[in-house]
Amino acid sequence: MEPPSTEQPCVTLSLAGDGTAPRTWTASGHLRMGRLPELEVALDDLSVSRLHAEVYLLDEVWVVRDRGSSNGTVLNGVRIGRTPQPLKAGDTIQIGALVFTVDLVRVRPIAVRLGNQTVHVEAAARRHPDPIDTTAPVGAGPERPGFLRLIRAAHRLAEAPRPADALQALISDALVCFGARRAAVFLVDDATGHLAARHFAARGGRPPGKTLAAVALRRRQSLLFADRTEAARYQAESAVSGDLNSVICAILQAPDRAFGALHLDRGMEAEPFTAADLELADTLADAVALGLDRQQLIERNRAMFVQTVTALAQAVEMRDEYTGNHTQRVTTYALLLADELGLPDEDRKQLQVATLLHDIGKIGIDDAILRKPGRLSDAEFTQMKTHVLRGAEIVQMIPGLAWALPVVRGHHERWDGRGYPDALKGEEIPLTARVVAVADAFDAMTSDRPYRAGMPAARAFAELQTGAGTHFDPACVEAFARLRPRLEALLEREARERRDAEAGLHTLTRQELDRERAALAGAALAALRDAVHEKAGADRV
Repeated sequence: MEPPSTEQPCVTLSLAGDGTAPRTWTASGHLRMGRLPELEVALDDLSVSRLHAEVYLLDEVWVVRDRGSSNGTVLNGVRIGRTPQPLKAGDTIQIGALVFTVDLVRVRPIAVRLGNQTVHVEAAARRHPDPIDTTAPVGAGPERPGFLRLIRAAHRLAEAPRPADALQALISDALVCFGARRAAVFLVDDATGHLAARHFAARGGRPPGKTLAAVALRRRQSLLFADRTEAARYQAESAVSGDLNSVICAILQAPDRAFGALHLDRGMEAEPFTAADLELADTLADAVALGLDRQQLIERNRAMFVQTVTALAQAVEMRDEYTGNHTQRVTTYALLLADELGLPDEDRKQLQVATLLHDIGKIGIDDAILRKPGRLSDAEFTQMKTHVLRGAEIVQMIPGLAWALPVVRGHHERWDGRGYPDALKGEEIPLTARVVAVADAFDAMTSDRPYRAGMPAARAFAELQTGAGTHFDPACVEAFARLRPRLEALLEREARERRDAEAGLHTLTRQELDRERAALAGAALAALRDAVHEKAGADRV
């Protein structure tokens, strides 16, 4: 007799169709809404963003928030942002052109047959209006405690704040779930094309070899090596040495490529893996592949975005010949300071782009002011200060870039409230803007200008200390001071490269010059040979 199950709080979203029965989605955990097919509420509507909004349980209260959508999320007629807003039964949520009605219910867990076992699932987020047959078998094999949680975690790899840590935790859980001795994920290195173990977990011993994973990847097929004899055929080191029983290598397959493998193995003291184990591992590998592929796509898109923003920032700098490479230096200093302060990875990523854009508003400043070789008059300085407002206007026109506004608008605010444009004071100023303020000031002080030479680093650090508590956040200045050896090394390297460039010494090393001479001599010899052959041919004619 199975123990009675307790009811659980659930949320139901209903979407009315045109003259059709409403579509409904019910969950006890998380409902992400958007056009991506892997979301719990996947919607084929162009007014909806790829990841538009989400509904979830927060401290026993159901809430909704926007996820940076293009058309916004509206709760009961009021547009909301990323801050979670509480829900109650009867509320309406509009995303794009679609309107959902909210209902809050309590349900019993769903019982699903898994072979001869009954597994109680917390809840199901139904992606289709069709009823679900919860009595149908879903495959043979033993019960896998935590397997559904593994699948959910794999799907959400792309959204994890620290994807590498999330994948490592997933591998450790897979080790337990499959009763394996070792578990690992092998990924193809884009630079070399070879497999490399990126994450592994083991009950003692060293990481697994990649031989069998390479075999599976070459065949583009998940494989079960049922005993050590089968594995030893491929000269797998652990199989040859006799310390493993069986191995599963399930490939990670994206729509356009196979890019890795999930490896699981058991030692001689354990029962071999079965075909049912292979099916489950293959299912997990599919989910991991989807999460990793999305994460890699996000990283590629981010890299392209950073390159585009960098090019835009450099276009602004090209108008001002006196601030060469200022934006890149400030970005470098700001990221070092962010690391020293222990800012989260997401803040650091946003800071990288926002700092590149911090002076973007200067694109709207008159050349006569921007390129003036001397000090600015009061009127000119007033005009120059408008670059933060112009920059904020530009950033606001770019969808999904609102998080850069605090840096673009606020990097000239002062700790004592005497900055511009909003006269913010102390911690009213966003932390990222305070970080960039210190980095920006340090570069301004140490860089040459037509009307003055750059300060020595020691004096610039002293000026920052003097301004701590009035101009700058004292905590930021203190952390920046701890970076002094690294910053001085960066300044010295840049000064050396600048001297070499001015002297023309950076163009060719002696070895490069020798190679150039050899190449020229070879080209001249080849030309002479061709001329001789051509002359000989003409003589024969």
